[in-house]
Amino acid sequence: MKLLENKKEVVDFILYKNEEVLVYKDKMIIGNKQLPIKEKSSYACVNDVLYKKHISEENISTLYRFDGNLFVEEPFKYRSKKYFNLHQFSSIDSNDGVVKVSFVDEGTENLFEFTAEDKYFILTYDIPNEVLVLIEWYDESLLFYTKTGERLWEYKVEEGREIHESGVMVVDDIVVIPCTEDDAPISVEGYNLLTGEKLWEVDDEDYCNYCYVIGQNKMLYALSSYYCDGGSVELHLCELNPFTGETNEKELKEGRHWDDIHPADTVIYGNKLFYVNQIKKEGCSVGVVDLETKELIDDTPLESQGNTVEKPIVTDDKIYVRIRELNELRIYENEFK
Repeated sequence: MKLLENKKEVVDFILYKNEEVLVYKDKMIIGNKQLPIKEKSSYACVNDVLYKKHISEENISTLYRFDGNLFVEEPFKYRSKKYFNLHQFSSIDSNDGVVKVSFVDEGTENLFEFTAEDKYFILTYDIPNEVLVLIEWYDESLLFYTKTGERLWEYKVEEGREIHESGVMVVDDIVVIPCTEDDAPISVEGYNLLTGEKLWEVDDEDYCNYCYVIGQNKMLYALSSYYCDGGSVELHLCELNPFTGETNEKELKEGRHWDDIHPADTVIYGNKLFYVNQIKKEGCSVGVVDLETKELIDDTPLESQGNTVEKPIVTDDKIYVRIRELNELRIYENEFK
């Protein structure tokens, strides 16, 4: 990979509507705008909504949305808040056995509540099917509701297992649910999002990754490493069909530097899978897998021993890689089109 630029003292980086958002200790730069930074503030972008979460001295969390010039506080009814896009957002409160939900869609607020022994939080909202997914505090169940409060169904894990919440995803009308046991992936299941009908289950440990990423062909992909005789490690590309549960895999490379790669460090852009390899003792790397040919086409060392590298952010012409402890943002040319 060709390094285009190396920016120093960058404590956070976000891509907002294809515009670089650079966060420093004392300021934030969005295009040609410069904004001050408050302590205990964090920033994120979800579906073209750039927002700030600020925690006060009283430990009260407030959410602000960037309106193109400033961060303005949004009117949320309950404390636990989440954006799905600029026009749809929700807040939730779980107390005394009652869960209250406020869902706002294009300015119209829908309110509903239900009784539950445990606390629930908002996980995601699937826009095409208009299904709101709530997850229980201890990752033991999922609830599926319409935005107006019609309860569709509930998913509960087997005893001793937990839902890996960051791996739950919806593909068309299929919800994919990965589960863990003792922090190890144990199964991946597919259900009809609207009815709760179980369609398939994968319990082969080779394919039970914590989370997959979805390709433009709607197939799910993850990278996995396997220890071999002699101490070497093989890097494999796993493919999962979310509609049938069918699995495939291919060995990409053998070496000693693959034994700490994680599927959560991957992102798909076009027909390429970009990853960072978090092997801290030997130095991390950033690489690219062609999903059409299923070949490893690049693996560039980052020479960042002992540091954490964040998931790459990819555009048509650039690959952004931030090294957290160094507060360093490296910008590479995206030649993989």
